[in-house]
Order: sequence, then structure tokens, then C-alpha cells
Amino acid sequence: MHIFREVRVLKDEDRPVTFQEEGSTRTLVISIYYRAFPDQSDMNDLGMKYSELFQPCEQRAMGILKDIGMNMELLDSCITHVRPSKFPQKLSGTCPVIIYSPALGLDRDMYMYNIEELVKQGSVVITISASHEAMFTILPTGEFVEQSEAMRLIGSTNYPALHHLVSIRKKDIQFLLDYLPALNATDDTFIGCLELDKIIVAGHSLGGIASLEIALQDDRIQACILLDPSMHLFREENMKGGNRPLTLLLQQEASNLEQLIPKLGEELTDKFIEGQERVSRTLAGIGEFIKVHNASHMTFSDLPLFEEDLVLANTTRKTHNIINNAIIRFLEYGGMA
Repeated sequence: MHIFREVRVLKDEDRPVTFQEEGSTRTLVISIYYRAFPDQSDMNDLGMKYSELFQPCEQRAMGILKDIGMNMELLDSCITHVRPSKFPQKLSGTCPVIIYSPALGLDRDMYMYNIEELVKQGSVVITISASHEAMFTILPTGEFVEQSEAMRLIGSTNYPALHHLVSIRKKDIQFLLDYLPALNATDDTFIGCLELDKIIVAGHSLGGIASLEIALQDDRIQACILLDPSMHLFREENMKGGNRPLTLLLQQEASNLEQLIPKLGEELTDKFIEGQERVSRTLAGIGEFIKVHNASHMTFSDLPLFEEDLVLANTTRKTHNIINNAIIRFLEYGGMA
């Protein structure tokens, strides 16, 4: 079986587009990753290059990645296991669904190390764009949505703006949750194949806190995977839904006071530690906490594979294997694999 990706555009007619909630309709670009047997025309297709994930605006996206310091030689040489399907393939068997919310500023598909492994293990993974917030968002039509200027000006201690972004992400996830029954009931590729009693949310950084908050509020969600979430943004007062999902929380190696102050400064570290305590109280009895050796905050994404050289890339791959193994064991333990 091969891994395929379909990119779709959803419109939430009830919401405006930007994080200030001004403008046109909120547009969500999603990537759906799934396993299927290829038809004859796809049998010999190789996996897509990493850069091809950003089609049809590949060159423009690569220019931005170059500008932020990525090693373009490493990026150009990276091949995924995702096949470019000429025609939609019928999903093989029934599968749990994992909804994936990225870190602040990152594209939804910059987690291929983990997405591919989750799909190989039998899940359907749906990544959600954060348009106007991510460094870029690409629509299948070729529209290229850049990060908004207002987003670039948000500081790390601008809590009203950051909490507003968390709220937007939560609404995005809810909108996708509402969309899943129709996808499972009427779509030629996915009809009858999505296990809607096995929905997991996963998120990194700000996307992790959004995933946790919505998982605690919405009983359609059975499990939650948090990749070094932004602890300082967690709000206990919003936990009114009473849902108790099994939760795996993976943290970077630097997670105590002495380790965090040099990275974050005293004020932000204090907020982070307070948030850690709130999360710990909330997840008592349902949460598993793991500190990942050699992991920094961005290790939970693909970016360190391309940041410097082969030394960092190879070290990152080893850490990615640890992260993947922890997540797979968690899903198996919870009956979600």
C-alpha cells in the first residue's frame, strides 16, 4: 500500500478570515493523508519531493524557507513517502482519524516525519492550515496567502492576541469535526472508512494548547497528542465540557526553571511553569508526560532536518524516531491504533 495526499479547501461561512475577525470568510486548507492500494497508473510513481508538498507555489514557498535560513541542499534532496495520485484512491479498510494543528507560523504539512508514521500505522491524518498566521498557506488554485503583517507584530507576552489565536484554532478543529460525518457518508474516497468513534487531535506549540483545550471540551475527541505545547497559554477556566480524553504530552528537554530561564527569560518562564502546573492538574489520571532527550521546541517539526547540516539532520532523525515510537505506543495502549 502507498500513502496518498488529497488537498481540499473548506469555507466556514460563519467566520471571517483574519485573527482580528475582520474581512472575508474563513478558509481552511486541509491535507488528508491515507493508505490505499494504487491503481495501475500510479504503480510506478515515486514519492514526492518535500518541496512538492507546496505545489503549485513550490518556488515561492522555497524562497521563504531559504530566507529563514533553511539549508536548501538538504531540503532539495528530501523525498517523502507520499505518492502523487493522478486520481483519488479508495481508502483501504477503516481507520482512526487524527486531526493535526501546527505550531504558530508553520505550514500544516511540516510534520511529515510523524504524519507518515501515523498513516503507516493505519490512521487517516488531516492537517489544518492556519492561513494568515502561518508563514504561508497555499491553495490548490495557486493562491498564495502570506503571513499577515499584524501576525508578525504579536509579541511572546501579548496574551490577549495569543489567546485569540488559540480560540481561532479551536474553532477550526470544531469545524473539521463537524465536516467529518459528511466526508465519511458521501465521499467516494472515504465513504464508510473513517472510525468516528476514534478521533484524536494532535498539535504542536500553540496548536498543542488549542488541541488540548478543544479535546477537554468536545466529547467527539477520544485522545489528544501534545507536542511541546505552549503551556503558558493554557486556561483552566475554559474547561467546561467535562470530556476526559487520554492524553500524551511530549516536552522538549528544557522544561524546568533552570533550563527555561536562559531560553525564555524570567517573566515568560514563570508563566510557562504556572501553565505546566495547570496542565498537570487538569490531566491528572488521564495524562502521560514524557520529556524527550535531545529535543528542542522545533524538534517536534521537520524544520531541524533542514536547518544546518547533516549532523543536526541525523541527530533529529533519531529524536523523531523516539517521538514516533512514544506516540504509536500511546495509541496502541488507548486502543486507537
